[in-house]
Amino acid sequence: MAIVKMKRLRLLALRPDREELLRQLQSLGCVEIREPAIDLSAPEWEGLGKPDHSGLEKAREQSLLLNGALDILRRYAPAKDGLFARRPEVTEGELFDDEVYAQGLEAARQVAQAEEAQAAKGAERSKLLTQKASLAPWSCLDVPLEEKGTAAVPVHFCSVPGRTDFAALEAAVDENAGLAQLIRAGSDRELQYFLLICHHSVLSACYEAMRPFGASRVTLRGWEGTAAANIALLDNRIAALDREEEQCRAGLAALGEKRDVLRRCVDRASQEISRGENKSRLIDTDAAFVLDGWLPAENQGELQKVLGGFQCAWEIAEPTPDEYPQVPIKLKNNPVTAPFTAITEMYAMPAYDTVDPNPLMAPFFILFFGFMMNDIGYGVLMALGTAFFLAKARPKGGMKHMMSMFFMCGISSIFWGCLTGSFFGDFLSKLFDLTGAAAAVPGYHDAAGSFVWFWKPLFTPINDTITVMIGSMILGVIQVFVGMAVSVSLKVRHGQVLDAVTQEMAWWCILIGAAIAICGSAVAGMPAGLGTAGLVILVLGAGLSLAGCLIRAKSLLGLGSFLWDAYNSISGYFSDILSYLRLMALMMAGSIIASVFNTLGSVFGLVPFIIVAIIGNTLNLVLNLLGCYVHTMRLQCLEFFGRFYQDGGKAFRPLAVETKYVDIKEEI
Repeated sequence: MAIVKMKRLRLLALRPDREELLRQLQSLGCVEIREPAIDLSAPEWEGLGKPDHSGLEKAREQSLLLNGALDILRRYAPAKDGLFARRPEVTEGELFDDEVYAQGLEAARQVAQAEEAQAAKGAERSKLLTQKASLAPWSCLDVPLEEKGTAAVPVHFCSVPGRTDFAALEAAVDENAGLAQLIRAGSDRELQYFLLICHHSVLSACYEAMRPFGASRVTLRGWEGTAAANIALLDNRIAALDREEEQCRAGLAALGEKRDVLRRCVDRASQEISRGENKSRLIDTDAAFVLDGWLPAENQGELQKVLGGFQCAWEIAEPTPDEYPQVPIKLKNNPVTAPFTAITEMYAMPAYDTVDPNPLMAPFFILFFGFMMNDIGYGVLMALGTAFFLAKARPKGGMKHMMSMFFMCGISSIFWGCLTGSFFGDFLSKLFDLTGAAAAVPGYHDAAGSFVWFWKPLFTPINDTITVMIGSMILGVIQVFVGMAVSVSLKVRHGQVLDAVTQEMAWWCILIGAAIAICGSAVAGMPAGLGTAGLVILVLGAGLSLAGCLIRAKSLLGLGSFLWDAYNSISGYFSDILSYLRLMALMMAGSIIASVFNTLGSVFGLVPFIIVAIIGNTLNLVLNLLGCYVHTMRLQCLEFFGRFYQDGGKAFRPLAVETKYVDIKEEI
């Protein structure tokens, strides 16, 4: 439960061993390769260069091909994995099997080619449908589409806008041209179509008469025969294309059996990409290469065993304080605290020479979440749901951490629900009242004889508001003081003892002394002299804080600094502790909402009560999950981390075998 101690690795090896060495480092999974901070264009580094990137580009192209094939199969042959389907297990040898990889690439090409054929037929079908739509208006005419008429009597295919008064058009042509006939064809949403048959001497006059109506000539090149005959031919071809498309879809569906191989090859390609990206950070010559990186100190023996199989030279050394900002951060935690690494990474990784916040944050996060949820029913659903998901789906990485965290928060919710007697709010008490069984159920009953819970609750959020408020603030004070204690520890470790004594420890005296003084004077029955002792402790703390300001300022200007620090600290501590009242607010909100839904349903009888209670409590659970998670996160990241947390670290990202679709098992 700490930040793992890291060491710097510098390696010089022969270039022919580069690929095999990188492969073994990837299998080992404990070395992060960093690019050396040198300028290769400088004269002193002449002769050094970067590895060829062709292998990386090839791996990326193969990854695109494989992922594209999976995307295609998702459309034409959806997988029936189910929400809790387990990933297949393979050994590293099986994952890196070149024969299987070649089969996967060939399958991906087949899928891509089948989809291209499907797309081509779909494009041709769309083209034919467009042609059919253009011929449809002429289908009622028994006139060949290539008809041009004669030199004396030409025949033109024409159109006018759809809103045109066709009778007025005919009248205009007859009045201004004569020796002409308009034969009306069909229409579509935009145009009306017709044939113009006239004597060649009046052709120009006809078009002049039709111009105000927006008439234009329609070109039907490339067609022979009537429109109806051509539409029949198009229908036959479209039907044939439909059959061919169906065959293509069936072929793609049949290729769905290649999905498992494709998935394994996608994971294989991702390893090739990872190794290629890490290789690009190396520096090499024609004969050798240089690797610069980091590894956990606990893995030094394993690495040396691997490197012993190659002709190479290496140096493993402790990082210097100047290198601390570049040291990658790896957090080592137990099963309880490890899930909170996801929250730490979302916020910011700690600096190398500081403290791992997860062991400190985990108990408060679990406690606060359960305090706000405080319901046995909700907690049971959370615990069972996350446990089932973890057992069936076997998630990895962030999803596994998130589910594990919500499982522990569900247990905490059950604990607090037992203290408050909440099971989906007051569901049981309403149920027993409706069924008439309240008096017969053993447990704690209120003054009216109504069942409350199987034992007397320690407190209830609705009836004991002051207790909940005080409890929330006490929890806040505890967490703030823990944060201050961690800050003291870090300052002492770094030799800042004076700052620790005159800042956090001084404010401990001020806050504790003020609390003792107030209790001694305001609370009846307190020992005599308690208030005076509190004032002495308070004055001691103020004196330490003032002394620290004067020492740091080395003049009387430190008095002004003291007053300013005192103002900021008092307002800061006060506002931070008040922020923990959100614990009370969320606890009360969840209880009240559940009670409102239960009461609303109970008005209409037993069956409506059950229906309304299920719907209402489901909504309340979803809202509480979101609200409790967000506000618990806020309390950790602002009020708690603000006391001691020093960020700036970068997460440790070693060259390792990381898969999405398969799990790696140990080779037998």
